[in-house]
Amino acid sequence: MVAMDAAMSSIATNHSARAAYGWRGLEQFYAGPETQFFASDGYRHLRLGVHFTALKTENNEWLAAGGWARDSDGRSSPYLRLGVVRRQ
Repeated sequence: MVAMDAAMSSIATNHSARAAYGWRGLEQFYAGPETQFFASDGYRHLRLGVHFTALKTENNEWLAAGGWARDSDGRSSPYLRLGVVRRQ
């Protein structure tokens, strides 16, 4: 599995991008490395980590990611991203 997305804004100089690669695990989800980048006027934020995507339970599809983040202000810390999509 390969996933990529990007966004740009014409209102301000905001943009972001994400790239992830994954292998199918136990026929239930995908897992692999991911990279995310966010930027705006004078600020940059980079995340490197792993993701677990498309774990399905009934009408829900779950995703999770975690890793290490660093920004242009010299700060760094772990990050965690969780999400759910509900299908009707």
